[in-house]
Amino acid sequence: MRFCGITPSYAFVAEPQTDGVAERFNRTMKEQAIQGRIFKNLEDVRAAAIAFRDRYNRDWRLEKLGFKSPLGARQERLLKLAA
Repeated sequence: MRFCGITPSYAFVAEPQTDGVAERFNRTMKEQAIQGRIFKNLEDVRAAAIAFRDRYNRDWRLEKLGFKSPLGARQERLLKLAA
């Protein structure tokens, strides 16, 4: 199942905090992009979710990533793997 380019990622056995990360993302997305808005159709909801996803990946700084954005951390990791 895919939604806005997000693929499922399952929690690891004996590591419940993994599920907490996903739950926190979902809560933040609802608060920042969905709640309090009136959408005319499903395409408007999709557009809001995609805009949030792009902004989150590009601009949000996460402590668990060393205060890098998800995109910045991913690019850094890819550079290390390529070296």
